[in-house]
Amino acid sequence: MTEAAKRGGSREGVGRKPKSKTGELMKTRAMRWTDEGWADVLLIGMDRVRELVAKEAAKVRKQQGSE
Repeated sequence: MTEAAKRGGSREGVGRKPKSKTGELMKTRAMRWTDEGWADVLLIGMDRVRELVAKEAAKVRKQQGSE
């Protein structure tokens, strides 16, 4: 095998990145949760958590726009 054909070792940040339904790249972000809170997230699922956050954010934006 030639030197150019070899793959490098696994490093942080390499590989396929997850994308949203719209094709936008998604990044992993740190959030602090209690064990109980994280269990709730796992119970309802991350997709549902994203939906709930987006819904609440839209409400807050609407309220801020009317002020």
